[in-house]
Amino acid sequence: MTSIVNLIVLALQIPAVIFATTLHEFSRAAVSTALGDKKPKNEGRLTLNPIKHFEPVGFILMWATGFGWGKPVETSPMFYKNRKRDTLITAIAPTVINLIAALVSSVIYSLAPLNEMGIVGILLSYLLVSIKQFNIYIAVYNIVPVSPMDCVKVLSCVLPANSYFKYIQYEKIIQMVFLLLLFMGYTNFIINPIISIFMAIL
Repeated sequence: MTSIVNLIVLALQIPAVIFATTLHEFSRAAVSTALGDKKPKNEGRLTLNPIKHFEPVGFILMWATGFGWGKPVETSPMFYKNRKRDTLITAIAPTVINLIAALVSSVIYSLAPLNEMGIVGILLSYLLVSIKQFNIYIAVYNIVPVSPMDCVKVLSCVLPANSYFKYIQYEKIIQMVFLLLLFMGYTNFIINPIISIFMAIL
């Protein structure tokens, strides 16, 4: 019985991961477009169609570890009125929207009469918890300064140009080291407490 429940939970995590990554990338496209950028719309990324935002490696990693990504939306700062400010807004907004989605799923979980809905209610409760969980995962991991996380874009706005370009030179090495530490479990003592805080307050 336990194995069946575990399989159901794993299956319900799939749409939750797809929802979280799709929402993140669509939010980036929508915010950048609202700030004057034409590139996301021209490239067909201003859509909630999950196929347009699906990235297989990022999906598998997120499903397996909680750290992952969708297909990054390309933006063009040349269309912004204020490049630094609008780049920063575009980088931060998707994470904020993921946290709002986590809060909404938590509110629905608390208010909906799931206990009265039988097996459907049980499945919905697992799905809502998974949606909350993976939206928090993608939000928290996007504060990590590792490509392709949004924090790298934030660094491009807040660091002096020389410091940022030095960082970019080692971007791939930093990414590989981080992934190695992630799979070895060495990042858990930093990341997991942050995730736990958001799971508790949202």
